[in-house]
Amino acid sequence: MSKRNVIVTGAAGGIGLSCAKTLLREGHKLAVMDISADRMDQQFGDEPNAIQIHLDAGSTESCRAAIDEAYDRLGSIDALVHFAAVWSGTAWDRSCADEWHRVLTVNLTGSFLLAQAAAEKMLQDGGSIVLTASDSARVGGVAGGPAYASSKGGVIALTRSLARALGPKGIRVNAINPGVVESPMTENWPRALMEQTVARTPLGRIARPADIADVACFLASDAARFITGEIIEVNGGFYFD
Repeated sequence: MSKRNVIVTGAAGGIGLSCAKTLLREGHKLAVMDISADRMDQQFGDEPNAIQIHLDAGSTESCRAAIDEAYDRLGSIDALVHFAAVWSGTAWDRSCADEWHRVLTVNLTGSFLLAQAAAEKMLQDGGSIVLTASDSARVGGVAGGPAYASSKGGVIALTRSLARALGPKGIRVNAINPGVVESPMTENWPRALMEQTVARTPLGRIARPADIADVACFLASDAARFITGEIIEVNGGFYFD
């Protein structure tokens, strides 16, 4: 895509890191955001085209401040690619209100607040917002509990709502529905569960971060200029039996 100013959240690891590295190789200027300043500095400390900004997606103040800082330092925002999230495998019978509040605040409310703040900066020239949902919302979870699946189902509804509202303003909003991905979020999952997932996946493996990141980069680019309100499945063919 043409050279752009892009925000990537969750950029210190996993899918977000893969996406940020791809965009940097393509010559874009980034505001990379993560809750871990140390991990961001390890990944981007010597990268002149990556502005590091602390983000706590569970904080209203942090979401707004991070977008404002990115806009001030980049000069404009052409795309927001949002991966920052928390995972919870807490089962229904052990879930509590505090757990639900934490997961939905980070995964759903945070997605809205970041998209809202970014869209305000895109009103003049348009732009693209890419959110991250999950196959958990469609299949009821592989290992994720009901709070996680529900938060990601909310992201799907949010994506379609924002796409309808922001399309007339030249802002596209789409989301990715990843299946199971090799990432820090899944590194402690039981081996048997991962093997079962692979066995149910026609392409014969679980996703690598780049498999998801490449689709996000496409959705943020001019190549996806007539796509909005879509939830793109990236799961190797894994479907609920």
